[in-house]
Amino acid sequence: MNVWETASLIDFTQPADWPAPWDEGRAEIVPVSPAGHVALGESGLVRRPVAGLAYDPETHVYLGRVGETHLFAGIDPDVPPVSLNSVLVRLDRLGTELAMRAAAMAHYHTQNRFCPACGGRTRPASLGYARLCPDCQAMHFPRIDPAVIVAITDEHDRLLLGHHEAWPAGRHSVFAGFAEAGESLENTVAREVAEEVGLEVRDVRYFGSQPWPMPRSLMIAFTATATARPPRVDGEEITSARWFTRAELTAALATGEVVLPTPASIAFRLITGWFGPDLPTGLVW
Repeated sequence: MNVWETASLIDFTQPADWPAPWDEGRAEIVPVSPAGHVALGESGLVRRPVAGLAYDPETHVYLGRVGETHLFAGIDPDVPPVSLNSVLVRLDRLGTELAMRAAAMAHYHTQNRFCPACGGRTRPASLGYARLCPDCQAMHFPRIDPAVIVAITDEHDRLLLGHHEAWPAGRHSVFAGFAEAGESLENTVAREVAEEVGLEVRDVRYFGSQPWPMPRSLMIAFTATATARPPRVDGEEITSARWFTRAELTAALATGEVVLPTPASIAFRLITGWFGPDLPTGLVW
């Protein structure tokens, strides 16, 4: 099951009795660096009680409520710069949701200290859900960049995987790209596939979605089909691509020829959706 297709474990509703949750110790901090790195402990995502800590709107951003506990991102430059992508494989579902949200909000507040309308210095509003410019009264909310990601199969039920020029040798995944202004998501799928591998797709179907705050994307996943012919890579972003049967992918994973995306990603779930639940993970990144 795609975790992001189910109800969130976090209640995003802001507390009506604020600041009681903080003052009464019914709150915890999720440490996160300004760049969106989170801290890991032996039991998963680090969460710290707020007892004895003064609330600071510039560094404490409301994430939501889990049970009776209110969670805040604690923006802290001393959090070690460990890739969020590598951290996700060690988190449970709740830890993943909190890490994604903390990373997104930390990056938002770090990068939006000045108003794009007048240049004035902004300040946090609504417990960090927005930033207000006192000079022109403009309210600014977190920017989200929509990106499509698509698993392409052919009439022989083979899956197309590609290698991005920025990845180490062996890394393979399905195909993704950002939506452009005035473009539908379905058109983005068709355009990106045509640009990257020279194929025309059909039967574009919605699969699911996932926040991907690296730094502020929302991945919107699709499946699609294409006529079986050799892909024609663009040579810039995609340097190689090939069709795989399930047996071929199993063999490539066993030898290390192919390294798959992290199981925490919707890219991995797209691949699993095609292969089946017994997909051998082999090496993942």
